[in-house]
Amino acid sequence: MGQQAARAPVVSIHELGTLGGAVSQAKAVNRAGQVVGTSRDGQGRTRAFLWQEDLGIVDLKPLTGVNTSANDINESGEITGGGDTGFGDFHAYLLSEGTSFDLGTLGGNESEALAVNRRGQVAGHSRIAEAVLKHAFLIPDPGLMVDLGSLGGAGTTSIAHDVNDEGAVVGLAETSTRQPHAFLWTAADGMRDLGALGAAPSIALGINNRTEVVGGSGHAFLWTERAGIVDLGTLGGRTSCANDVNDLGCIVGVSQTAESDRRGLPVTRAFLRTPDGSMLDLGTLGGEHSSAAAISEDDGGVVRIAGHSHDAAAAVRAVLWTVRLG
Repeated sequence: MGQQAARAPVVSIHELGTLGGAVSQAKAVNRAGQVVGTSRDGQGRTRAFLWQEDLGIVDLKPLTGVNTSANDINESGEITGGGDTGFGDFHAYLLSEGTSFDLGTLGGNESEALAVNRRGQVAGHSRIAEAVLKHAFLIPDPGLMVDLGSLGGAGTTSIAHDVNDEGAVVGLAETSTRQPHAFLWTAADGMRDLGALGAAPSIALGINNRTEVVGGSGHAFLWTERAGIVDLGTLGGRTSCANDVNDLGCIVGVSQTAESDRRGLPVTRAFLRTPDGSMLDLGTLGGEHSSAAAISEDDGGVVRIAGHSHDAAAAVRAVLWTVRLG
């Protein structure tokens, strides 16, 4: 099920640089154009970064250890991710007004925050006590980490990928047959299985304040209460995945195209799906591949999209697309 691969009216595609290493990837962007993500530094370490137009790319140094990630930023500039603690553990953090807070775990030695909403509520995943299992968590209030459980009961895994401003959480959870399925969790109703496209596994990666959920199940999908799970198609290739949705209903992600790269593998491209249903190829820095991770809210008819692209030398670089909507 392919869709017309039109060219989006991209005002700019901007390379964000690196922290001295070979690879960088942008994970999130807010309305102010602040971008967070990860970059290799000159010593090969993976480091969390913040990029701003006036300051460029800066190492956030949120925790004391070697490797860190930055996965989301809200409209207030609060940033969340994970990092080495310096004692062999890897913990979720929240960076707020210049202060970094270690968010702890659900009892295990590892956690990572993947999303933060406007209220400063944080969602992610953590190992639970005395187990290798990961469970999705929500921090609705400072100091309170809530285990969201799973779809399959004891012995199954879940990961939270996004949280909206109402505290609704989406992600992936194993069913009783250990099939990964997209879920929606709310305080009122608990964890709900959103199903899948056919027999494929599914994962929910983004939710907006209208409780529209996007993700992947072989193809990118949009789930709504009214319509259920709907196949969004591809840019002409076999697979696609939707990574984020804003309150306008603009969706971004990555899709295979009908083309092959110089190695004979499918070309993958970042896409923007507009509310009228058009799936637009966002292009690249001159290389063959790109992927869009997140989209900002509308700012006077302009949206900003964070992700990464291959350049002409096939190096992976964090990028920011700026798109004026029609």
